[in-house]
Amino acid sequence: MGVNSSAYKEGFRTGDVVIVRRGKYAGKPFAVMGACDGRILIANGAEYTAARPKKKNVIHLQQTHYNLEDVAGRVAGGKPLDNGWLMQKISKLLENSGTSCEQEDEAAEWPKKK
Repeated sequence: MGVNSSAYKEGFRTGDVVIVRRGKYAGKPFAVMGACDGRILIANGAEYTAARPKKKNVIHLQQTHYNLEDVAGRVAGGKPLDNGWLMQKISKLLENSGTSCEQEDEAAEWPKKK
């Protein structure tokens, strides 16, 4: 899982909470685990574990203003991430934020074809 700085040009950092905009898990929150081959590695502990994150195209992710510094610290230090702990961190962050994934997803809809 090599970190490629070119994928971080878009502003994604390790530990950022993102919402998937396209695909099977559209509307679900994930945490950024790193970057590889121009794609962002994401995991949420349930569908994709921290040990086997999903490679996702940058344009299919919506950034939020939240960063899980604990996750970033553990990934940088090479410490293992517990999937239950990761799910708890993401859900607690979104509960306390006062917003839901659906509200953010509606605001960033793809333009309609003419």
